[in-house]
Amino acid sequence: MVAIQDYKGREQSYVKHVFLESYLERLVHKTASTYDHIVYVDGFAGPWQSASEQFQDTSFGIALNALRQAKATWKAVGRNVKMSAYLVEQDSAAYGRLTGIAARYPDVEVKTYHDDFLKALPVVLGNTPPAAFAFFFIDPKGWRFRLSDLAKMLQRARSELIFNFMFDFINRAASMKEPAIEQGVDELIPYGDWRKQLEEAELRGATSEDRKAIIVEAFGESLAKIGSYNYVAETTVLRPLSDRALYCLCYATRHPKGIEVFRDCQLKSLQEQAKTRAVTKVKHAEAITGQHEIFESLHEMAPNELETMLAAARVAAEKTLLELTPIAPEATKYENVWPRVLAKHVVRRPDVNQIAARLRKEQKIVFTDWERGRRVPQPNCKMQKL
Repeated sequence: MVAIQDYKGREQSYVKHVFLESYLERLVHKTASTYDHIVYVDGFAGPWQSASEQFQDTSFGIALNALRQAKATWKAVGRNVKMSAYLVEQDSAAYGRLTGIAARYPDVEVKTYHDDFLKALPVVLGNTPPAAFAFFFIDPKGWRFRLSDLAKMLQRARSELIFNFMFDFINRAASMKEPAIEQGVDELIPYGDWRKQLEEAELRGATSEDRKAIIVEAFGESLAKIGSYNYVAETTVLRPLSDRALYCLCYATRHPKGIEVFRDCQLKSLQEQAKTRAVTKVKHAEAITGQHEIFESLHEMAPNELETMLAAARVAAEKTLLELTPIAPEATKYENVWPRVLAKHVVRRPDVNQIAARLRKEQKIVFTDWERGRRVPQPNCKMQKL
């Protein structure tokens, strides 16, 4: 389990790994109920700045533990699932630390690749059986990346992806007029009229959140188009001492269950981020002034920014739910709507269920075959606006 004490000075990585740990534990266990082989691919494995001898504070260490735990759980009930981890690292010093990993996980097939990820990718994909379920974690150190080079990986069936989109750097690059930099950003975000949208937003006095929404949405659109993903969403990791987005973990899936689990795990990581940043800010202020009690009291009196953000997301989700509901006599099933709401807003499925139930009570949405005794809509419920 990831522990904050292993992340001194890199609290943003702690938040990222809280999310990754929570998500992979649920993903691997769930997919292992259906697939006989699960493959985890880490394109930029490192390790970097690891404070744990067991690599508990690395992405591949978190993944290997999730694979091991799921394998043991299913084996206990008579199901044998093969677990594999393919770890790619170009840096020689970092790769040298990877070479001893396989011996620590004899119950997991560990393959390491000492190469640039794009060069290793055809081999990695060739080693991944078509019938296996694959999870790709792409966490490059820089932002220069031609997204089309990942097309075969993105288009692979039976797979999901998390791409660490280095927003802080990309946001700066997006405003630069140097041809080489413009080309690099265009190659990373090949779809969406995002440059024009940015220009128009700047004329209106765009905030940092406006810029982020435009750029990240365009990157998500690019992922969706190249990989034919049904749902793309992101969770933002902030700088520890300021309210600036450092990077966004962009998630892509083709399955409604995936986006449901993503939002559950995102909420956990957001709560941990809020707590970690609060503690970091108090410690930073204390180190500068030596007045711990004052700053701790000011923090306790401050508004709960996370809850404010989540409340706004629920309001926006209600609006989207109404927009996605067709006008009678047209109708659609609830299972066609709630995943699209989750893909767009930071809400969980129970939140959307409760919103739908309330809108039914207010007669803003009609569910034509609501089952008697149910408090929330069932997936097959048909819904429409009168």
